[in-house]
Amino acid sequence: MKYLAAFVVLICWLTGAGRASRAVADDLPGDRLFSAGRFDDAAVSYRASLASNPSDADATRKLGLIELYRNHLDAASELLAKAQHLDAGNAAVSRALAEIARRRAEAAKRVTVDGDQTSVPFVMTDPLPAIRVRLNGTQDATFFIDTGAPDITVEAALAKRLGLKTTSAGMGTFAGGKHAAVEAATVQSVTLGGATAYEVAAKVLPLPQLLPNLHIDGIIGTGFLERFLATLDYPQHRLLLRKRTNDASNVFERSARDANAVIVPCWLVGDHFVFAVARVNAAPPGLFSFDSGLAGGGLMPSQQLVEAAHIELDEKHAVTGMGGGGSVRAIPFVASLVTVGDTSQRDIRGLYSPEGSPFAMFPFTVQGAISHEFLKHYAFTVDFDAMKLVLQAK
Repeated sequence: MKYLAAFVVLICWLTGAGRASRAVADDLPGDRLFSAGRFDDAAVSYRASLASNPSDADATRKLGLIELYRNHLDAASELLAKAQHLDAGNAAVSRALAEIARRRAEAAKRVTVDGDQTSVPFVMTDPLPAIRVRLNGTQDATFFIDTGAPDITVEAALAKRLGLKTTSAGMGTFAGGKHAAVEAATVQSVTLGGATAYEVAAKVLPLPQLLPNLHIDGIIGTGFLERFLATLDYPQHRLLLRKRTNDASNVFERSARDANAVIVPCWLVGDHFVFAVARVNAAPPGLFSFDSGLAGGGLMPSQQLVEAAHIELDEKHAVTGMGGGGSVRAIPFVASLVTVGDTSQRDIRGLYSPEGSPFAMFPFTVQGAISHEFLKHYAFTVDFDAMKLVLQAK
């Protein structure tokens, strides 16, 4: 198997107000279910605990987190406000309430779409989809699409040309568990085809330039795509953007079912992490981040998954690539089978980084990240109203 001599991981897992809470102690009956990523079962257990003891701060907080992961903001807000009253000063509760406020503020920002939807052609599909965008109505640029990144990321040189005012945004967590300083700014408008989003939060940092014939000016991430009902249609080499409404969600799901698409529940954790259940080889199913930004691979496993799925690492062909935090050593492998719902792909190339794991930041077990080499077989949609992940083969 021929592997890329160099790869780039564009995931930008930022710490800060939108980050995931790190600690869930195994004290309540539902905690082991939560830690295993079995959120629906954990919610049932926490509700039972609250029926016995309505003043249980831990059960209230953890149930509030699950409702936040489900994107049920009213239910999450009620539970987390109660948890804050019961346990004043709890940092995890404060972060979760701040994330609710962020999601509501984002939903209130202006978005326009010409007609029912707009189609934005990919400039390239491999090693990652790239599209043309226009910033502030004047500056054209080329951005990768990476669902492992937040709103948008702007290269420092482009931010300077746009005259963006930047502030410190703390440290980012990147591939291999690496960290790097990140700055924040606001772009007044970002236009993709016939769709425009206004007041777009942006992260500013240097981007590695590994493509000889195309300069990449930035990244479109999940925090931006969340404003729309968006589909990365890999087979048709395009990004589809629709207005995000309940009616659009219902119409889309009916159409997806008629097309025999695979539809599975998903969860939104922090400000841009999308998780769903998947399975690799014969390992037990578990939670995976759906992060499209791994160029040269379709799977980034945790150490636990390497062992559970009996993944054979190709140490002889280890490579060094660039992540947002600097160089990252990665060991290639081939996963025999990757399964999501009722759909599977065989012989998916992957990259394993032994230097550290960004998955450790989450308060539940993450088996790994499913990425480009798997997703490129589908029209891939995350419906943030129905909280469903949709994979439609074409």
